[in-house]
Amino acid sequence: MNAANPQASANSPAEFTRNRALFGLLVVSLGSTMGPLDAAVNVAFPVITKFFGLQIHDIQWIVIVYVLAQSCVTIIFGNLGDLFGHKRVFMIGAAACALIHLLIGFAPNYPALVVMRIFQGLAIGTALSCGPAIVTFLYPPAQKRYALGLFTMLFGIGLAAGPIIGGYLLQHYGWPSVFWYRTPVALIALVLMIWLPLPHITGGHKPQFDFTGAFYLIIMLGSYVAMISMTRRSPGVLLPLILLGVWIFASRIFIRHELSVSQPVIQVRHYANPVFAGIQFTTIAINFFLFTIFLLFPYMMNARGDISLLWSGIILAVYPCGTISGGYLGGRLSRSVPSLSLVRTGIAITAAGLISIGLTGALTNVFPLSVCLFCTGLGLGIFQVGNLDLSTSILPASERGVAGSLVNVARLLGILTGAAGITWLFDLLNHHGNQMIAFRDTYVILGLALLVFGLVVNFTIFRKVKNKHLAQG
Repeated sequence: MNAANPQASANSPAEFTRNRALFGLLVVSLGSTMGPLDAAVNVAFPVITKFFGLQIHDIQWIVIVYVLAQSCVTIIFGNLGDLFGHKRVFMIGAAACALIHLLIGFAPNYPALVVMRIFQGLAIGTALSCGPAIVTFLYPPAQKRYALGLFTMLFGIGLAAGPIIGGYLLQHYGWPSVFWYRTPVALIALVLMIWLPLPHITGGHKPQFDFTGAFYLIIMLGSYVAMISMTRRSPGVLLPLILLGVWIFASRIFIRHELSVSQPVIQVRHYANPVFAGIQFTTIAINFFLFTIFLLFPYMMNARGDISLLWSGIILAVYPCGTISGGYLGGRLSRSVPSLSLVRTGIAITAAGLISIGLTGALTNVFPLSVCLFCTGLGLGIFQVGNLDLSTSILPASERGVAGSLVNVARLLGILTGAAGITWLFDLLNHHGNQMIAFRDTYVILGLALLVFGLVVNFTIFRKVKNKHLAQG
């Protein structure tokens, strides 16, 4: 294999036929659905809250520890995939997913469930870390956008299936079932992956791993979690300032170290590119705002009193169905529309969707609410296609594992921040005790904030883009 041109070699028609590429895409997508199928757990939030005697804001911990673990391991194993083989890392993650999803349903109390969610995040993060990279190597360069569009659609199918499956299982088998059902899915993906031939793509360097950088990365993300989680509980400003200082200090150490080694966990120099840095920051923001749906929507349906768990899951599934449609539409539009335009359009649609969800959530007829959910998901799907294409186009082929992982980490950081920040905002708005009004105001405020954010980013970061080639994807 020609290490100087790994992309051309990896995508040789002699190695991968169209049918084999499609088979590989389906296998990788099946394994990667371990993440989106976790939407079944979101439907179970009210049940878990009641079962363990929790408050709504307590549920943030099964989100925070899960996302933190997934964030850390995703970027680390994305790097390991670039060095030692994406297929190998993917299979390790699938095997770990099968085991932990079997065990987590036996958690005897809430602290044990929180601890086991850490291991679940580690397993899913390992499987997801190399998914986008494998997909881009299955297809020739000219079809990369098409492949990413299909991957986004299939990822959305997992998000759509999760709430429906979760709602059905909750009504018949209780909250542990929302974890157990994913064990056979992971095993099937593991077995099928054995039959998928995939070349080992490297940049021609001797494999090394930056263990020190990985340790600093964990410290940096851990201090970030401590900052956003503990600040809310602090009665004064001293503790928040201390935690902010610790996070800044940890981040500086991490960045300095990464710039000093030849094969870092994260090539921080890539953030000098305004498109790459801007798209990662924007990914964090949009996922922060949109996590309102998966975090609060099940509680909003429960507060209505006229929606069963199954129907709550079905209505919630409309949102990822919109993401599927947006992924397909974004893939089609990407042939003639610049990826940066897809990102801008996606932000605008999702902002309008959040506002509309807040305004229609209390209506007796749930059809307008379902339409708003679909449109919000549509915007996210369009955004994701442009986002993935920009991120994987900027970095060299030998670093696509890191590129795909950075997108996942940015998404997870947005969710992580949302888990703490959104519950704080909801509690603040719910001081009068009228939950439906608090739900409405939370969605409207966050939708308006996302709209303002999109305008600011459009007229600052994206307006300064000089490289027209990268701007067009």
